[in-house]
Amino acid sequence: MKKFNKLISIGAICAFSIFASSCMLNKAASAEVKNSLTVTGTGSVTLEPDMISLKFLVKNTGWNIPQVAERNATNTENTIKAIKEAGIPDSDISTCDYEITQDNTHSYAGEYTAKNTITVLVRNIDVTTKVIDAAVKNNIGANGIISFEYLVSDKANALKEARLLAVTNAQDAAALIAGATGCKVNSVLEIKEDYSTQKTTVEGLYENVYQTSSSNLKSLSTPIKNGTITISSNVTIKYELIN
Repeated sequence: MKKFNKLISIGAICAFSIFASSCMLNKAASAEVKNSLTVTGTGSVTLEPDMISLKFLVKNTGWNIPQVAERNATNTENTIKAIKEAGIPDSDISTCDYEITQDNTHSYAGEYTAKNTITVLVRNIDVTTKVIDAAVKNNIGANGIISFEYLVSDKANALKEARLLAVTNAQDAAALIAGATGCKVNSVLEIKEDYSTQKTTVEGLYENVYQTSSSNLKSLSTPIKNGTITISSNVTIKYELIN
């Protein structure tokens, strides 16, 4: 179910290192001095995500540390159990960032807060709504979602294709510019590459959404709308020019 939309960004940034107004070599110059052309190329691949990463927040506050810690542990267990029952295997569930802190914003010792994060990898996007609703049901599980991120399983292949598109883009630009000045592109003198991933994310969108009565919760269903992920490669290539 993956769609590849190849986007080639035309428009290279070019820089000449030429010692004359044309491509004529300077006979008097040292043999080591080479005329060169530096261009950039960009290639992008846009995909439909096939996985979602969710992070649920479990948090409890109170005046007694043991009680707060116990409630937090119970809510964490309830959340994990509900997530498993929604179809997520234990291998795709992990807990992290556990901490107990005390509110010191007042002149007196404040309440204690115990919290931790449950990270879930949903490999079947169709069950995402079920997982979210189960995890926060009846306020005995997670307090809300602090991270919602679309992912793709074949990112490596997408990046490979983006890189090929970027190099082709740079090569076409170099050939066009060199030809316009009466030169030919020879060997590559230097090449640099960087890549980026732009993806649809929803940070904190569902946090505290379910702080309602249990009767209302039964009628709620979390809406999920698929996003897209664009993986881009940018190359900068320095070519030697010859007559």
